[in-house]
Amino acid sequence: MSNRLAAFLASIAVLGATAFLYFAAPTRSGEAKNVLLLYVGAEDCSPCRKWQKDDGENFRSTTEFSRITYREVKAPTLFELLKDDYWPHDLRSYRDQLGRGTGVPLWIVVSNGVIVEQSSGASKWRAAVLPKIRSLLR
Repeated sequence: MSNRLAAFLASIAVLGATAFLYFAAPTRSGEAKNVLLLYVGAEDCSPCRKWQKDDGENFRSTTEFSRITYREVKAPTLFELLKDDYWPHDLRSYRDQLGRGTGVPLWIVVSNGVIVEQSSGASKWRAAVLPKIRSLLR
């Protein structure tokens, strides 16, 4: 087996183990936490700052928020948004699925390791993302 193939297989094993631990970790209530909300934005993005201050802050105080895993990717500027510096290793696979024209603010909802909603633009939070989260938590 070549070193390259061995490294690839080892990477898959680590990724699988990480995903298992990440999504199967029990919550305080004992139920599996299987919903991940990934917020992607930039400091120089006015709609991103507005969402963080208004809808984002409101959502963080809800019972729904306490039942999900929430992660953020924020870059100083829109031009730097896709750089590795701002994406933790375990989230880069989601970044790699984004198209060049994807806007921000962006929300990616993952359930049991599968992207079930990906929406960008301030209006999509209430129209698509929040309803999807609520439906997953029923």
